[in-house]
Amino acid sequence: MPILATLYLLGFSNLFLRTSFGVMAPELEREMGLSPALLSTVASAFFIAYALMQIPTGMLLDRYGPRRVLSVMLLFTAVGTALFAAGETVQTLTLGRILMGIGCSGAFTGAFYVLAMWMKPERLVTQSGALNSFAAVGNLCATAPFAAMIALIGWRESYWIFTAGVVLLTIALAVFVRDMPPDHPPREIKKESLREVLAGVREAVRQPGMGCLLFTGLPMSAAGTISGAWGAPYLKHVHGLEDIERGSLLLLMALGGIGGHFFYGRIARRINSLKMPVLAGGAIVLIMVSALAILSRPPIALVTGIFVIISICSAYPTLAHAHARGLVPPHLMGRGVAASNTGIMTAIAGAQFTFGWVLGAFPAVVGMPPEIAYRTAFGMQAAVALIGLFVFSRVPDVRPRG
Repeated sequence: MPILATLYLLGFSNLFLRTSFGVMAPELEREMGLSPALLSTVASAFFIAYALMQIPTGMLLDRYGPRRVLSVMLLFTAVGTALFAAGETVQTLTLGRILMGIGCSGAFTGAFYVLAMWMKPERLVTQSGALNSFAAVGNLCATAPFAAMIALIGWRESYWIFTAGVVLLTIALAVFVRDMPPDHPPREIKKESLREVLAGVREAVRQPGMGCLLFTGLPMSAAGTISGAWGAPYLKHVHGLEDIERGSLLLLMALGGIGGHFFYGRIARRINSLKMPVLAGGAIVLIMVSALAILSRPPIALVTGIFVIISICSAYPTLAHAHARGLVPPHLMGRGVAASNTGIMTAIAGAQFTFGWVLGAFPAVVGMPPEIAYRTAFGMQAAVALIGLFVFSRVPDVRPRG
């Protein structure tokens, strides 16, 4: 079915762009001489734009429908990837990442909107899960396969190829995707203004527990910081790994994340709690990141295990969204989920930026941050996780089985 294939590729592109910067970071550092602070600015720009666009994108999808909105937004992604491929300055690279974040911000929401309109209720969960699973292949391809491609033809040429793919995907969205089946009743267009939408979000955030729930992204931001920005530089600077070796380790991390998404939902249903699995997973992340801060040049096998465990235990955004749905009344459900997702993306952006800032605070040794800089940055990440766990512990639990 062309509609499904297009939506699957949209999810793939989204997750590829989220993760691919981590593999490229050492190449950008070498070719353009970017400092850790500048690298973190470029890396976090995508997530900042993605987070800020969550609420406006939801309003646009409600008003104009996913076909038009996603097609236009994907043009931003295409322009962003082209700017990034051609970029010679940090400003151009950052602008490219901002445009990518804007363009990708409605991908999953819009895709699920279309599925909800086209699929029978009994097939919706299955197709949504299949979409998520295929999108996760984007994470995998952004690791070892992308590293091999960069080694073969270079990061700029690789991104030009991806730009061509995004352009073709934009055309496919316009041609194949329809908001709803031909026999479906006309869609009721919501007339809310941006002020009314923001008032609804503010009301959702004021629900008991919602303000604390927004901190749930702090522990899991460790995975995004490692896979999406600083894992590859750490493996190069501290452990001396080459391109393919770094990509292969990050591939294992991506596989761990897929497994984590699978197990979190089942654990939550088994113990009938959304809060306890997140607290337990966040606590394990805290321990693992603390180990990276304490240990001096740990064996690469141990680092691999720590990275994979962090990825597995950080894979709880679905539980966070379900928690948000349970804390707000039905008429605010969408805005509660949007607020939750905004908090998660903001946490990842902030963690990536702060990690680079910490690295840049140490004098470079042979043009690279010293090991103590990375250990200090991981210590900062551990402190952030501890704060997030403390605040999240005050959130009322939600029972997935009633």
